[in-house]
Amino acid sequence: MSAGGPRWARRGVPLAHRLIAFDRMRFGITIAGIGFAVVLMLFLLALYDGVRVESNGYVAGRPADAWVAQDNTTNFIKSSSFLRAAIADTLRTVPGVTEVSPILRLITTVDIGPRRTTAIVLGIDPASSLARPEVVEGTAQLQRGEMILDRALAQRHGARIGDSLRAQGHPFRLVGLSRGTNAVLTQLAFIPIDDARELLGFREVASFLLVRGDSGTARDTLVRRLEGRVAHTNVFAQPVFAENNMQELRGGLLPILATVAVLGGVVALSVLTLLLYGAILERREAYALLKAIGAADGYLARLILAQSLAAVAGGVLFGVLAYLGAAPITRQVVPEMVLSLSPWSLTGVAAAALLLGALGALVPLLRVARIYPAELFRA
Repeated sequence: MSAGGPRWARRGVPLAHRLIAFDRMRFGITIAGIGFAVVLMLFLLALYDGVRVESNGYVAGRPADAWVAQDNTTNFIKSSSFLRAAIADTLRTVPGVTEVSPILRLITTVDIGPRRTTAIVLGIDPASSLARPEVVEGTAQLQRGEMILDRALAQRHGARIGDSLRAQGHPFRLVGLSRGTNAVLTQLAFIPIDDARELLGFREVASFLLVRGDSGTARDTLVRRLEGRVAHTNVFAQPVFAENNMQELRGGLLPILATVAVLGGVVALSVLTLLLYGAILERREAYALLKAIGAADGYLARLILAQSLAAVAGGVLFGVLAYLGAAPITRQVVPEMVLSLSPWSLTGVAAAALLLGALGALVPLLRVARIYPAELFRA
């Protein structure tokens, strides 16, 4: 007899399969438990990717070379910034500058039919493409008294192109739906900057200035020329400003999602460990018999690991199918929930699940190691 186990083991008797088939109900419950944990992790990772891309989509997608903000303002999401509108005229005289477009940001209420919601309303220059959002329905060409809404916000409230809206009591007509403008906790809306200044009550003010340079001027060179041109302002290259917003996201909502995803993995690990441990306690005589007829510890370890990985594989398949079925329904019920599951995230969840399967087998393996062949004859 070799160290690998008895002859029947080397010939491939499917004991792992038979042990699983011995209690299909328990094994099915385990697969479901692991599967629901996998669904949770998939949803959270998809939400993580969606928030990361969508919440920063507007800032990252600007065709500008630089952002100009009030001194000590470093990002678009969690900061306030007020600039004199005349600063735009000063920046237009900087060598290499071809266009300067103001943005005025307001956090205000928008009435959509009988419902009222809070949104970030951006006043933009209708003649400039620098601040214009990507419109998926309707038009991006704003006129006075017109508004573009984020498509998730419009879907949640049943708003359609041509509907009448109100912001702070002022009437607007919905002319476009945008994407890349869903910050999850709030959404963006766009109106002409002159209308935004009327809502704010100040005419000569802007929150940010978008600057575009000519093709012959490097971005870093343009930023250096803009820095210090106007006192009490910060100047950021477009990629730097977009990354600042990502840093704010990573320090806010995203760590919460990552933490819950880890907790989902812990739940899956606990379910798997409890199943295997309970199965060993119920069938300890069977393992004692295997030891009595010569099964080596290595063979028993592979047996336990095979059962664990089979449960994990079934749970991953269950979870992926459940996610694919539930994700479209979730988007319809909760339009603000942005789900974007990348192949890397799916691969990562599968790899993490297999690792959890290996870890889940450790405690049962220790229990099997303490089973003696003589237990076969206990009363």
